[in-house]
Amino acid sequence: MSFEFRDALEAQRQLQIKSYGVDPGDLSKEDKIEFIRWNILAAEDELHEALQETSWKPWQTATYFKRDAFVSELVDVFHFLMNMMLVADCDADEFLQKYAEKRSINAQRQEDGYDGVSTKCRMCKRATDDPAVNCTTAACEWDD
Repeated sequence: MSFEFRDALEAQRQLQIKSYGVDPGDLSKEDKIEFIRWNILAAEDELHEALQETSWKPWQTATYFKRDAFVSELVDVFHFLMNMMLVADCDADEFLQKYAEKRSINAQRQEDGYDGVSTKCRMCKRATDDPAVNCTTAACEWDD
């Protein structure tokens, strides 16, 4: 079965509607914030579960990578990522376009010898070389 990214995103939307009776994009601002919070926490937990499928601890002597279980945990992370895309009304095309833009920024950072500090706002610590951030070292501007 071939599944396109946009198909997966729509399937996730339908799952949310069926499971919770609401489209994440239709939530109130306050409910969106709460939805984002618990999806980030859930995604973080799934990433920790993925890490447990590897022998990541430098002090342990066992070496293993349980690939199938690891990929299964990544799928769980993807579910929560799609939920966050849905609540932000971000479709597959926009996401992939933003990915391409950010990938270009990251590639340039590597070419420039990115240090993780010099391109950050002194006030909010957000990246000043990322146009999506809307922050400069001269004036810290937060979107609402």
